[in-house]
Amino acid sequence: MEFEADFWWDSKFSGLKFAGSIHGKRYVFAISRTALVDFFQTADTVEQAIENFEQNRPRFESMVERFVLGERLPHDDGPVVVTLLRCIEYQL
Repeated sequence: MEFEADFWWDSKFSGLKFAGSIHGKRYVFAISRTALVDFFQTADTVEQAIENFEQNRPRFESMVERFVLGERLPHDDGPVVVTLLRCIEYQL
């Protein structure tokens, strides 16, 4: 899976989004602020959530790649939401 370098904060979703492609299909992944701060047990701020993602981006990329391939997700159903439970399940 090839991931795009950019990521963005979505205030309406209250989380971070990033994208990647595999086999010509583009996926957008959405990680809630809650998941980003609860999993790493850090302060509940947007800044800390972004820092958690930046410091652990390779782990998130590996996790969502395993999830997309394992679940054979369609690429056009909207963002794939990464929840706290999914982080735990995939041993982020």
